[in-house]
Amino acid sequence: MGSIIVADDEEAVRQLTVRILTEEGYSVYEARDGEEAMHLAEQHAPDVALVLSDILMPRLNGVQLLEHLSRRFPSLPVLLMSGYSTLELMTRAIAVPCGYLTKPFPAETLLDEVRRCLATAA
Repeated sequence: MGSIIVADDEEAVRQLTVRILTEEGYSVYEARDGEEAMHLAEQHAPDVALVLSDILMPRLNGVQLLEHLSRRFPSLPVLLMSGYSTLELMTRAIAVPCGYLTKPFPAETLLDEVRRCLATAA
């Protein structure tokens, strides 16, 4: 099982997400924004199995991160999360290749989406 990069500028959300994933047995790297997530993906490329990213972040947002990762690592699944609804994202023409979580989300929903994205990438 590979590692997961969790990118979110909201520290409380990031820490809760990391805790849920590590308690489930996943190895997790934390990033405060898309730039940090991109550096982690580059640094740990063979080990990263999934990127879980907030959409609205400073420096490099989740959509920009998704675009960079899809060019650099086309088979790496990216799961986006946001406080915006799916309909709002669709009206902004934001395509999601793997999945989308609306914040706040229960732990089981997070884990179900992570498992589904990892299974589709395998």
